[in-house]
Amino acid sequence: MANGLVYLGLGAAIMYLMDPQAGRKRRADLRNQLDSTVRKIEHGRDVVMRDAANRTHGLLVETRSALQARREGGMELHGPSLSEVMGSVVGSWRRDNWSPAQRALAGAMGGVLAAVGYFRGGVKGFALCALGGGLLARATANENLGTLVKGRGIYIEKTIHIDAPVEEVFAYWRNLENFPQWMSHVREVRYVGGDRFHWTVDGPAGVPVEWDSELLNVSDNREMTWRSVEGSEVEHTGRVRFEADGAATRVHVQLKYSPPGGVIGHAVAKAFGSDPKSEMDEDLMRLKSLVETGKVPRDAAAMRLAGEQAGTRH
Repeated sequence: MANGLVYLGLGAAIMYLMDPQAGRKRRADLRNQLDSTVRKIEHGRDVVMRDAANRTHGLLVETRSALQARREGGMELHGPSLSEVMGSVVGSWRRDNWSPAQRALAGAMGGVLAAVGYFRGGVKGFALCALGGGLLARATANENLGTLVKGRGIYIEKTIHIDAPVEEVFAYWRNLENFPQWMSHVREVRYVGGDRFHWTVDGPAGVPVEWDSELLNVSDNREMTWRSVEGSEVEHTGRVRFEADGAATRVHVQLKYSPPGGVIGHAVAKAFGSDPKSEMDEDLMRLKSLVETGKVPRDAAAMRLAGEQAGTRH
């Protein structure tokens, strides 16, 4: 039975990817997603290793200085005492935001504890699962536990420079139904009348999340604001401002949203690659390419890196 389900799933995947009409695009999208994931993993690894090396070196230097002071009979030397060094280490774990190395360590410990608890079972296993899950969520969301429980929302702010007149950029953005063309996790934005639009986006594990939003303020070629209507599954507000920069346009985006489940839901979404905070850079590069050339770049991540090197992103 199990083997039959596996073969059925493989057959469905092959049919999906080899479809005569949409197969090529699906394979290209899958390849781009895999390439992007590999780059993110490699970049994250480098950041964690560099942060861990710097912090370890600093800790060793401070500890050596403190030990030398003790050996010399308490003589005053430049640098902290041994107790101050240890206090600094403990204090770093009490901060709201952890360093990349701390997050990697806590996430690894959380994953191990959760796995051990799951296989152990019983009351102790449940406690280990809860502790591991809390550590994993804390490390992923990089928020303190109080915020994880309350869920104060996620704030995103980005700016991008687009080589096109402000009227053209505004007109493209003003048509919200264009969003699925450049926002990777937006499935559909449908006009429903008045100032309202219905959104369908990919949630954790690809499960769709839907809500309605309304435009609050539209100033032609200057700015737009919107928010989700009361009672929506996702609380979402946004503002985008357009500023002419010669023949080009500077676009400043501000978004705030409260995902289902608060910040814990945000942490779960990140685990499945549905984190607007990390996806927005590549999405904005797709927007830039679409407006400037009329074509979506095959490799949005590479476009983003090229933009950073050229100084076009701010």
